[in-house]
Amino acid sequence: MFGGTLTAAHGTAQGDADFVDVEGARLGYRVEGHGPPCLVVGSSVYYPRVFSQALREQLRLLFVDLRQFVPSDPSFGPDRISIETYADDIEQVRQTLRLGDVVVMGHSIHGNIALEYARRHPEHVLGVAAVAADALRSAAADEAVDRLWDAEASPERKEILAHRRAELTPEVRAALSPAELFVRDFEADSPQRWYDPAYDGSWLWEGVVPNVPVMDRVYGELFMHYDLAQGPTPIRVPVLVAHGRYDFAHPPTLWDEHRHKLPTHTYVLFDRSSHTPPLEEPERFDTALLDWVRGLQK
Repeated sequence: MFGGTLTAAHGTAQGDADFVDVEGARLGYRVEGHGPPCLVVGSSVYYPRVFSQALREQLRLLFVDLRQFVPSDPSFGPDRISIETYADDIEQVRQTLRLGDVVVMGHSIHGNIALEYARRHPEHVLGVAAVAADALRSAAADEAVDRLWDAEASPERKEILAHRRAELTPEVRAALSPAELFVRDFEADSPQRWYDPAYDGSWLWEGVVPNVPVMDRVYGELFMHYDLAQGPTPIRVPVLVAHGRYDFAHPPTLWDEHRHKLPTHTYVLFDRSSHTPPLEEPERFDTALLDWVRGLQK
């Protein structure tokens, strides 16, 4: 059953940010809402903007930074970071905040990180909500991206994508810092990540500073090739797989082929969403998540 008492590392009040120290980094967190605890891993700045206020009336959401969104100690280089490092970081947060048994939620690659945490520390994980996470990262996944885009992206969507990418000229790119360029590249690809191809999601990134060397380590090395069955042990906790029908960057079709690798899972496809169902279809997402969470309590 759910349990645990939030004890802040430095006496934070609800809604304020504070920190948990891990080796080589200080991970920010903020607490919002009431109810059973749900640890939302990724960014304590970005993700409070993604989830609805209504959800906070049912769940206590603990938004926690991962290493790619905080500065690194210069003595702790990115090459020292492994998937185990991330799993240990999340466990350190859970222990420091005395959370007891929790639901862990992650969006996009953070959903995969949440799954890998549960694989390694299942004893206090009631379940993982993997939102728009990758079922597979490989050459086959890249081919699925191309197939979905070619077959189902409208001419308007393709035109907007081409225009946004063309705006990032070599001169513009040279004038940006690595962190600024990461965000601009991400935003240029918005037609692949939003149901509305013209949606401007730049507001989500305000005040968010990616740690690009760590990003490169995570995206380019640790999760360059990923399979749900890769081990070291199976993922045995219940998993909610929530995905957008029009996620052209992370095709939902791959879940059809690979979700059998999760022994206990619930799969929900959102028909009017792309990469961010909690923001694109908040009412339906909240209902699906809360129904699943209640099922964990039985």
